[in-house]
Amino acid sequence: MKRCPDCRRDYTDGTLSFCLDDGTPLLDGPATMDEPATAILSVPGAIATGFPTGELPTRAQIHTTDQTAIFHTGAEAEPQEILGGLSEKQSFSANRAAEPQGKVSSRQLQLAVLGITVLVFAGGFFGYRYFAPAGTEQIKSIAVLPFQNKGGDVDTDYLSDGIAESLIYRLSQLPNLKVSPTSSVIRYKGRESDVAQIAKELEVDAVMSGRLVQRGENLMVSVELVDARTKKLIWGEQYDRKMSDLLATQRDIAATIAQKLQLKLAGTDTKGITKKYTDNSEAYQLYLKARFHFARRTRDDMFKSIELFNQAIKLDPNFALAYVGVAENYSTIPSYPYASPQECVPQAKAAVARALELDPDLPEAHTVAGMIAATHDWDYPKAERDFKRSLELD
Repeated sequence: MKRCPDCRRDYTDGTLSFCLDDGTPLLDGPATMDEPATAILSVPGAIATGFPTGELPTRAQIHTTDQTAIFHTGAEAEPQEILGGLSEKQSFSANRAAEPQGKVSSRQLQLAVLGITVLVFAGGFFGYRYFAPAGTEQIKSIAVLPFQNKGGDVDTDYLSDGIAESLIYRLSQLPNLKVSPTSSVIRYKGRESDVAQIAKELEVDAVMSGRLVQRGENLMVSVELVDARTKKLIWGEQYDRKMSDLLATQRDIAATIAQKLQLKLAGTDTKGITKKYTDNSEAYQLYLKARFHFARRTRDDMFKSIELFNQAIKLDPNFALAYVGVAENYSTIPSYPYASPQECVPQAKAAVARALELDPDLPEAHTVAGMIAATHDWDYPKAERDFKRSLELD
């Protein structure tokens, strides 16, 4: 016989341990109500406590820790490993009750961190893809247009053309930058053309234009560099200098352009844009005038060009670029023809040899030397006959 101490219900089934009504542990029912009753706990090893007749015992409840099961009555039970009497469902419920609420597992934390990382990278990629400014690609080609002479004096055209040509020479020495030659851009002189159209015709990424005003010894140069792909101004600046600072101004402009184009320069790559070809300002102005006449290609202009180059050499005997100018004139004259190859080629060779002696690394000198080498294999008798025939036709 078993009895529930709470509801006083009797059970004849000796296999039951808990009351079917309220779950209270059953007591062995005595023959009479005065006999002491023994509490039957489902946990082996726990101490059974007798309750006097009529006393309602407190239901045994368990708080589970890592080592010990503690009864609310204050009695200490055996370690958790030996609590074999609890059913699997009761053990799971006790452990769940003992866990702190709201605790995040390490697995959940890892998944959360991974998700945030993916979102950050995805946001950065699509943000750059759709919101980055257009036209951020590196500029790999450029055209330098003839500068406009805004001073109103035709005699100073040599300055506007000469500065542009000098910049072309300097920029052409930069690595990984394609520069349109003077022969390609000279047709735009004096024309108000659309930058995008010019860039399309010359197949370049950027176009540089400039304006020049000379007032006595004062020189004002304005320069603009435009990205033809976006039609946006990359850089613009105005230089107010003296004529004696002309060469330094050109070096400054070329160096600034290289910086704005974000070209990676190192070692000798920078020498071409910062090189100081002469310390004599007057000699350099004569050099620019000689280049101006050479570009016109008439007979009088080409011989005038040679004369001006020689004047520059007299002022500065170490001016290698002036020797290159003499050599270029003499190597070009027979092709028109204004003089015979036998007259011109030896003088061209002598001039370029002197230029290379003064400056072995001068790119312009090597270019002209290559032109002269090509003429060295000419059939001079045939060239002489062609020259005389052209004179007869005139």
